[in-house]
Amino acid sequence: MISILLVDDQALLCEVLKTWLEVEQDFQVVGVAHNGEQALDQVEVLQPDIVLMDIDMPGMNGLSATKIICERFPQVKVIFLSAHDDDNYLGKSLKAGAKGYLLKNTTAEELAHKIRAVYHNQTPSLPKSDDSVIVLKTQLEELIETYRHKFQKQLEEGQFFLETLNQTNNYEHKIQQRLNELENLLIDKIDNCDQRLIQLEIINGNTWESLRSEALELQTQMNESNRNLSSQMNQQIVNLRRELDTQLANALEDWARQRAALQEWAVQRDEMRPSLEEFEIKYRTELMAVINPMRASFRDIDKQMRMMRNCMIAAILTAAMSLSLASWVLVSHGHENNSPAANTSEVN
Repeated sequence: MISILLVDDQALLCEVLKTWLEVEQDFQVVGVAHNGEQALDQVEVLQPDIVLMDIDMPGMNGLSATKIICERFPQVKVIFLSAHDDDNYLGKSLKAGAKGYLLKNTTAEELAHKIRAVYHNQTPSLPKSDDSVIVLKTQLEELIETYRHKFQKQLEEGQFFLETLNQTNNYEHKIQQRLNELENLLIDKIDNCDQRLIQLEIINGNTWESLRSEALELQTQMNESNRNLSSQMNQQIVNLRRELDTQLANALEDWARQRAALQEWAVQRDEMRPSLEEFEIKYRTELMAVINPMRASFRDIDKQMRMMRNCMIAAILTAAMSLSLASWVLVSHGHENNSPAANTSEVN
């Protein structure tokens, strides 16, 4: 049974890795750590066979923790599982003492294969003078294995790109053929339509001109009627305002004279003088009797203006319906002339 310690600051990734590894019968996840300090404590207590180590973590990073683990616990094998696809990080990890280096986008099969390869390639202890040779050999094998995986992935991506490019070229050729067919069909349709339009213009040219002239004449007449009606309405409004201003001025003068006479009479006949408020109410009533007819006149003028406006709208709608009816008759006449029966009769 291979005991494994997971070291990564992402808790979700640790759960995913644990799910992957526990599927294998010869793997056992004995612990999880989220930074370098926790990894050292877990290794000291659990003594795992393999440590899956991340590089970038808060506090102590993976490279520093790996150096300490390899010095204190030489029997523990460290495999880096990093997101850095860079040769510099690969060299730093091997220099720190790691036995393997994988990217985080690796598959579960590749991860299990790497763990078994690192676990079963344990080298027996040799004299102190051969340690450097073993380290260099291990680093060289790891470099060769890493570059082999990278080259294999790039080769697969290149083959997929070539297959996609071939399929794209075939699709482009088919699309170009279809576009050419549609273009030829569209050109034929446009030629037929142009010929039909030329025939219709020749047949109905005079009719269109007569309709256009009638419409212009009708529009001119409507504009002239509108101008005359507007001028008449404006003149009536001006005259009415003058008349109302005159009546109002006369009423005010009468009211002023009557008030002056009342005041003079009140001075002479104090004992018979009624209150000023009663006289004001009386003459205000008389003034309202003069103003109310004026208001009624204004309302009548407003009703006349609305009736004239409705008459204008009805005239405009009648003209528009006449134009639409004439256009419809002209189009129907054109379709009848272009029907197969009409063409056959013309040939006969």
